Amino acid sequence: MTGRGWSAQDLPLVGEDPELWTVNEAAFALGPPRVPMDEMRLIARKLAPVGKRKTVAAGKPGRCARVYRAVDFIEAYDKWSQ
Repeated sequence: MTGRGWSAQDLPLVGEDPELWTVNEAAFALGPPRVPMDEMRLIARKLAPVGKRKTVAAGKPGRCARVYRAVDFIEAYDKWSQ
């Protein structure tokens, strides 16, 4: 974390992988029918990102989203939802 927000400089760039989720993907995958984004962000704060993924088309400028292991999201969501 830097003074102006999070930094992804040290995270490796990863491609599409069903075992790695962004916060948005986790919100869609968990809970009926969707977990609110603010709640999913709170869950993600306790997890360590394993990489970053481009969320815009190749060649377009844009910020990368942090990705987390899907199993970590599932376990954290199970604890949170009880």
